[in-house]
Order: sequence, then structure tokens, then C-alpha cells
Amino acid sequence: MRRILFWVIPISIALLLCSCGEKIDFGGERHDVSVVFCENVHVHFGKDSVQDANWDRRDGGRLLVRNIVCPRYTKQPRVWARVTLTSAGDPWDKEGALLLLPADTTEPAIELMRFFTPFGVGHFSDAPRADEYRPVYVPAWEDSVSWEVDITHLLPRLQGEVQLGLHLDTWTDAGYEVSARLDFEGSPAQRHVVKKRKAEGLLNTLKYSAQQQLFTGFSDGPVSATWTADRAQLRAQLYYTASGHGGHDGGDEFTPCEHVLTLDGEEVLRYTPWRDDCASFRRFNPTSGVWTEPTFWKGDTIQERIASSDYSRSGWCPGSTAKTVKIDLGNLSPGSHQLEIGITDAQNYTDSTQNFWNVAAVLTYAE
Repeated sequence: MRRILFWVIPISIALLLCSCGEKIDFGGERHDVSVVFCENVHVHFGKDSVQDANWDRRDGGRLLVRNIVCPRYTKQPRVWARVTLTSAGDPWDKEGALLLLPADTTEPAIELMRFFTPFGVGHFSDAPRADEYRPVYVPAWEDSVSWEVDITHLLPRLQGEVQLGLHLDTWTDAGYEVSARLDFEGSPAQRHVVKKRKAEGLLNTLKYSAQQQLFTGFSDGPVSATWTADRAQLRAQLYYTASGHGGHDGGDEFTPCEHVLTLDGEEVLRYTPWRDDCASFRRFNPTSGVWTEPTFWKGDTIQERIASSDYSRSGWCPGSTAKTVKIDLGNLSPGSHQLEIGITDAQNYTDSTQNFWNVAAVLTYAE
């Protein structure tokens, strides 16, 4: 498939190899394989962070890159990306991603998981003032946060040797301790053969390299990605991930914005990425700012305590992962196709407002 991408910045990265060995699933036996990308690795910002003989680090130490070897299966497995994180002294919420970095630099990075650190989990959970900020419904602050995401649809790109990267947008020399792995769960079913599909990255506006800038173009109008299919793309599916940012009051982070996706001029998705359950992650956020707001209860106006981490946000919460929407596209004919993404009411970026949207789109299909 030939493609013309809107947001692609080539990145040259030296490779390191971490091989667990390749395994093949034969007959009716089930083989579960866990491939470790990193274990309790310190991700932080600063010149000294890139002087690491064990890792290739970029973007001031915030991007870790390594090759891993994934198993090859004859029967369809289920694949999970799993990440565990604790603060090593950074008290703020930060965006992060576990990425597949294609060898073809004209293809954007494919996200295996996009996650958002909570405020200070672990490092500050036992701080002297931690209990002062802890609400009565949280029995104790958590010492870490863990996420898992089903990425089985990306199996076509996770076989044999692949290049992964882990990026954390921390601006402190304290940073975080992170572990990440891929878990392959083999199928015991005799006839559950591997689905012959392909997966291609279409677009990714995430800034994960020093050569990139925050992408702010959605306020100017729709953004598009164009590709050419050499043959029919059957039972095509689009996987779309979006999160809005702009930390000031009323910015894109705190303002619902409708997303409209069209394929070859036909609308395929209209929705508003929004999370209104952020208070459910309170136990992971010991350093979140806390204040009171008036509320009416039992005939009286009272002051109720609320944390910054409780507020609803554009597709994410501190301590959560970004949700991916799957869209069935049917069969796509050979020839040129265009995906267009418009974000209604996306706001302009300025030095004081810093509004931007991180979106990613992956196409999977059979031939």
C-alpha cells in the first residue's frame, strides 16, 4: 500500500536488541509468551539521561528505543500491551505512549497504548502531607498504576523482530519508573488459525521526537491522510484514538469537541471524546491540587472538596489510558482513498493557551 501522510517526521534511531527468542504455536498446544520491553526503567529529562549504555534514549531522555523479538503463531493469539508506572519525583500528570516505530519512515508511529500518568503516584503516596489531601473514600494512596490494552488487531505488525519506543512527556530530571511488556496468549482451539490481515498506520500527531512540534492544525480545519491501495482491502477497520490538551481553564483539555471522520467524502464517525469518570482514579493522584466548590445538599449550601484530577477531560483522565474507537469500513476498492478528520471548535494555539489534539489512525484489512 502506497501512502501520502500528513504528519510524518523521520527519526533516525540506533537500535538495541532485546530478544526473548521466537516461538511457534504448533498443533493443539497453547503457548503463552511474555516479551519484556523494559522493567523498572527510569524515564526522565536531562542531558545525563541519554548517557545510558543499556538504552538508546532520544528527546532529552524521554524516548526509549529498543528492538524486541515477538513470537510467530500459526493459531490466532490474543495480544495485550501492559505498562506499570510509578513517579520517581515528578508530581504532575503527563502523557505517554508505547509505540511501534516502523522501519519505513514514511509511515507514522503506531500506538500500542497511549496513557496518562496520575499526579505523583507512589513517590508521594507516603509524603508527610499525603493524608491531608486524601478524601475519606480513598482508604490509602496507591503505590503504582498499571494499564492493559488489547492490541490483537496489531498482531500483523508484532511478529518477529520489531522496533518499539516508549515516550513520556516529563520535563523533570526526576521522572518516572516504568515497566512495559507485550503478552501473547495462545489459543487452544485446533482450527483457530491466524487471521491473514494487514495493519497500516495512517496518521499520528503525537509529538514523540525532538524534531517534532506540537500539532496545532485542527483549529485551521480538517486534516487528511491519503493512501493508494494496490488491491482491494477487504473487511477494513479503522482504529481511531484522540485526546485533547490545553491545560488552562476553558482550553481543549476541558472543552468537549466533536470529531467528524469521513472516508472518500462519506461520514464514517461522529463523536465527542470525553471522560466524565476521572474522579474514579482519585486513589492514584496524591499530589493533585485540591480546593472547594459550593454545592447544594439537604437544603444548605456547603463547600465540597474537589481535586484537579477529578475534572472531566477530552478523552482522558490522570491515571487512565486513551480509548480507541473501532470503525467498520467494509470493503475498500483498489485505488486512492482519503481519510479526513475535522474537530469542531478546536481552539487556536498560543503561548498562553497551548491548545492541541493528539490523534492517531490505524487501518487494518484483509486482501
